[in-house]
Amino acid sequence: MPFKYTAPEDRQTGSAPGENHKSGSMFYVRLHLKGTLFRITGLWCIGAALGCSSMTTGDRITSERNPAPALVQPLAQPSSLTRSPENHSGSLLPQGSDTPTDQLLSATRFPNLRRSRVALTAFVKRVTSRGVALTFLLFDDRKYDIAVADKDLGPETEWQTAQASAIRHDAVAAINGGFFTPTGKPLGLVIEGGKRIGIWNSQSPLTSGLLSVEKSPRLLRRQHWRSFSPTQHLLQTGPFLVENDVEVQGLDDRERRPRSFIAWNGRNRWAFGVAEGATLTDLGSALAAQPLPGMNITTALNLDGGRSSDLWVSPEVSGGPVSTRRVWNRPVRNYLLLIPRHQE
Repeated sequence: MPFKYTAPEDRQTGSAPGENHKSGSMFYVRLHLKGTLFRITGLWCIGAALGCSSMTTGDRITSERNPAPALVQPLAQPSSLTRSPENHSGSLLPQGSDTPTDQLLSATRFPNLRRSRVALTAFVKRVTSRGVALTFLLFDDRKYDIAVADKDLGPETEWQTAQASAIRHDAVAAINGGFFTPTGKPLGLVIEGGKRIGIWNSQSPLTSGLLSVEKSPRLLRRQHWRSFSPTQHLLQTGPFLVENDVEVQGLDDRERRPRSFIAWNGRNRWAFGVAEGATLTDLGSALAAQPLPGMNITTALNLDGGRSSDLWVSPEVSGGPVSTRRVWNRPVRNYLLLIPRHQE
């Protein structure tokens, strides 16, 4: 039986044999058997996780019209190109825990690292850290959106409580927002749904930080924000309590009062929180002690406190309902809302 090997040009690209293509390597084998031409084409596609082989459409038609004898077998795919699918069944950790990679490195600095595959469902957690009683609402920004709700006409107008604000905006939780002036105007810049409210404040320590929501939320210092950013929601507030896992130094240690804050692990996990009574120094120290087993507090930012401190959590949330509002609380200018995402 005569045997002839022919390596024609790639019919799809016109390139010579031996060139590397994104789709893989191609070869042709022609067998002349009793005057009948049989051609076998092997196409190997080396993908991200699997290896597969297939014929081109034209070759399949030729094969169907002229079925090859049983003795003619397709060439086997080289074992070195075979890759079995990855088994991820062991990669999922219990709900609320970080992967080892998450605990060591920030995925924002190392985008190729695998993030935790478990999206955290919101729940309430109460702890005491270094003598400070803390109430947290923990959540994951892959399941929930953070939004700003601001009162255009001032604090005394609509939604007098965090609960009223949350119900009005179909949120499952709300916490009081940033500081405001005696006349009811925001002390710094506020952006709600892309609309700018208030004036940028580059002087006060009470506006030294930002909660900025673009594609995803983040906490950053005001000098790192760019006004041309496509920001949907923004709240200028401060000061920072924790940065890079470490307590911020030089915080006020004179007044013990109710405190509100927002905390972030630098990736997807967040917390709204309140302290029953603490100085800023006490609160920074309590948060830097890492009181949450399932979440490392990388950054924490102070919100308005005292008579403004008000956290409400719906009974729909695990551990709810929660309301930290006191009878002597006053109306505030704006709130941060927690709104469930519509799952596809």
